[in-house]
Amino acid sequence: MFARRLRRAVARRARKPEVERYTEADLRRRKVRPNWWGIAGAQVTSWIALGPSFLPRTWWMTAGSLAFSQLYGYGLGSSLRWVRRSIMPFLRRSFPDTDFARVPDALAQAWRISVITTLVGGTVWAFGASVPRQREIARLVDRLPPDARTQLAGITAGTGLTAVALGVIALFRLQSRSTRRLLQRFLPALAAPFSGAFVTFAATYYLNRSVLWDRLMAMLRGRAAERNLQPLPGRTAPEQLERSGSNASYEPFSTLGRHGKAIVSDGPRRADIERYWRARDNGSGPSDEEILEPIRAYVGLRAQVSIPDAAKRAVRELKRAGGFEREHLCIAVGTGTGWLSDWSMGSFEYLTRGNCATVSLQYTVLTSALALIADRKSPQLTAQRLYREVMLELLKLPPERRPKLYMQGESLGAFGALSVFADAEDMAERLDGAIWAGTPQFSPIWQELTAERAPGSRQILPRVRDGVNIRFSNRSDDLLGPVDGEPYQSWNAHRIIFLQHPSDPVVWWHPSLIWQEPEWMREPRGHDVTRRMGWWPWVTFWQVAADMPNSIGSKGGHAHRYFEEYVPAWAQVLGRDEELAPLTVEVARNIHPH
Repeated sequence: MFARRLRRAVARRARKPEVERYTEADLRRRKVRPNWWGIAGAQVTSWIALGPSFLPRTWWMTAGSLAFSQLYGYGLGSSLRWVRRSIMPFLRRSFPDTDFARVPDALAQAWRISVITTLVGGTVWAFGASVPRQREIARLVDRLPPDARTQLAGITAGTGLTAVALGVIALFRLQSRSTRRLLQRFLPALAAPFSGAFVTFAATYYLNRSVLWDRLMAMLRGRAAERNLQPLPGRTAPEQLERSGSNASYEPFSTLGRHGKAIVSDGPRRADIERYWRARDNGSGPSDEEILEPIRAYVGLRAQVSIPDAAKRAVRELKRAGGFEREHLCIAVGTGTGWLSDWSMGSFEYLTRGNCATVSLQYTVLTSALALIADRKSPQLTAQRLYREVMLELLKLPPERRPKLYMQGESLGAFGALSVFADAEDMAERLDGAIWAGTPQFSPIWQELTAERAPGSRQILPRVRDGVNIRFSNRSDDLLGPVDGEPYQSWNAHRIIFLQHPSDPVVWWHPSLIWQEPEWMREPRGHDVTRRMGWWPWVTFWQVAADMPNSIGSKGGHAHRYFEEYVPAWAQVLGRDEELAPLTVEVARNIHPH
């Protein structure tokens, strides 16, 4: 009886509030010191984060995805620790004669050793397995494989970032506790259990959002504006009157921006197109089609000119150059910084034998990645106003004299351009043709077409209405019919093509990756994606996000690089049955990256 009362007394003492059992210094150390449960969770998610994704990783890609994954694992492990502690009082009340806190020292020591050994061994195994997987991914996307040192540097840097983040969280907790104690002294009525955390979070959010974030964006915009004014080497004002920046242009060459200057300076001229087609037609020259100087109308970004006004200026420039007198007219919506695909424009111009015009304008100095975060409205407004101004001019012409209307856009440009249309049917009715490359999947029309695809077709290569209006392509051969389905029916007059590589993280990234396995991961992988890639909550989201900045480092045909596939795509849209191999070589002669 005495022993039982003694055990109960010890248990009651163990259940006393921690403010009585621990000094203030002890409580502070407990707030700062990491816990083993969290460390174990972080290590487990590290193993998963080192698994394969779309692209071979640089050290900073590994560091970024690893750090975010470790923080998730740490939080998960800490949550399990909290659950364990929460159920202990219930167990003590239910079994008052059992001391659950008492664990034999030998068993506890063996448990610690086994956990540490498992964590270390698992990390070594995950690191060793990641190296050959990175080589496999590099082979699939035609890149140089990273070495083991690159992975090791990424692991080290990522773990360091996690430690810094946990340190910041610990300081936040200490500050929250201090804030609550201050509230208890001066405003007792406001000193609720979470009052310190709420006040500290509100102050931190305001500081970051209203001060640090605004200053960071102002700095990035300033640097981007300076870069936009820097001329690219070898680019000079064009002599052809059909181009913006020429002597006859309303838009001076100096105002076109970094990429705008490259657009009007580069690309094939009439002489280039004529030389190719004369050789192609055995020296006799084309008998049925005249070769013309292709028109490129472009308006750069100016602080005093709004996007609606810039659209009007672009159409005025297009009209000056004679764009509405050509047979084919294309509205091109650029990415951030005003970049347009040389491959797309060159293919369009060669296949139409110069009887064409392209119009575009710059809407931001930010890169696509920053514009995607800070400004998604500008590309949409640009496309909508540019389309509107072009249509106002077209409607002034009699139907038989109107040029055929096309659109093109890549990445953020495709996202903006698709906002012009209410749905896919509206798009097919209002355009004679279009090519969208690397379209982000949060574009509503992309989602609509993917959801309505034919049963049995994959999300990465949807089959839409037997291909009479709209076709998706992972590779050029897909334009004639999906490799896993029947050949398409014949095109009708309105032709839309979506180019998307299975390994393009810009297409397949989506916030829902955090909590939901996407359909394309439940399907057979694409030709340039490893079969070992799998989905894990939260972790896969950051793996794909880390792939995105490096997705433009490929040679072409993979990730977010769309080059030669524009030639057969435009041939399909324009209805041209040409020998594409020599034409691809010819288009490549005029490509000058910018």
